[in-house]
Amino acid sequence: MERSADERIEHRRAFTRELRATIRDTWVLMREFRSALLLFAVSLILGALSFRTLWGISHPQEPIRFVEALYDILTMTFFQPTLEFPDEWYLDLYFFAMPALGLTFLARGAADFVTLLFNRRSRLGQWEEAVASVMKDHIIVCGLGHLGLRVVRELIALGEDIVIIERNQENPRFPAVRDLHIPIIMGDGRFTDTLEKAGIIRASAIVICTNDDLSNLQMASRIREANAEIRIVMRMFDDEFARGMADQFGISAIMSASMLAAPAFAGAASRVEIIQMFKVDRSVLGMGRVEVAQGTRLDGTTISKVEDALDLSVVLLQTGDVVDVHPEEDYMLKPGDIIAVVAGLPAIKTLASQWNRINSS
Repeated sequence: MERSADERIEHRRAFTRELRATIRDTWVLMREFRSALLLFAVSLILGALSFRTLWGISHPQEPIRFVEALYDILTMTFFQPTLEFPDEWYLDLYFFAMPALGLTFLARGAADFVTLLFNRRSRLGQWEEAVASVMKDHIIVCGLGHLGLRVVRELIALGEDIVIIERNQENPRFPAVRDLHIPIIMGDGRFTDTLEKAGIIRASAIVICTNDDLSNLQMASRIREANAEIRIVMRMFDDEFARGMADQFGISAIMSASMLAAPAFAGAASRVEIIQMFKVDRSVLGMGRVEVAQGTRLDGTTISKVEDALDLSVVLLQTGDVVDVHPEEDYMLKPGDIIAVVAGLPAIKTLASQWNRINSS
């Protein structure tokens, strides 16, 4: 199946990100094993130089280039010589000396370097830290619970780059997230080291959504110390506590489950279909869905008249199979049309219970 334009863009972004991570990860490995790698490289170069010189003395009519000598020495080192045994004893020594030197340097760490370089899955945590280290303007999600996973999916739909912080090493949601190529930093978000591994300095925002209010506040404090400009969005269960802490910790938005859920419960009890609730500053707004019924006040009324009368915004109109996210103000509603509106809960209730109610008289 052919990818959509958005999928192709995301695929390119993921490829570029992983390529940069691979380069950085390789560099980190080279620094870690630099002593063994340096000695190994020096032995190959010196071996190639001396072998080329001695070969030129014994075979003046058949000189070899340095790169050929280097290749010969490399093949000897790994017991795969391309040359036959020469007649000169001093050249024969290379067939025995180079494998011994190679085994020595491999034992000092070069073999581990090769294994780790080509088998990054064996050190998944380090690889994911490398991926996170090359990300910029990404969003960090602290806590991969039910809410955290839903936030991650919504952010993916918005095309955001994401890094996850999670301290539970047995979290069953890891496979689903890793299938999306999202790096997971194992650790506690209350510690600066963990935040730095997630790229807190380069991130644009962080979402704290664990189920522990105290831990969330401690994270917010550490985050603000590490990055004074980052946008912090935090989940809290205690409404009063949340409002009191928002200004103190410079939190951009605090979401309380009860604060957002209460209007939705009230709307359902009032027979108003609430699609989504969200908080803007200190106001809680909802998105409601209404299907225009025949013979109601909505039937034959223009969108602009509905918006002006009820102080709401019509953000979507569906007529049959056609969906319009920018409906014309002078469009006249008809039975079967579906509109989505954004407003306070009272306005949505008035729309559904009065404007879209069939008079029995």
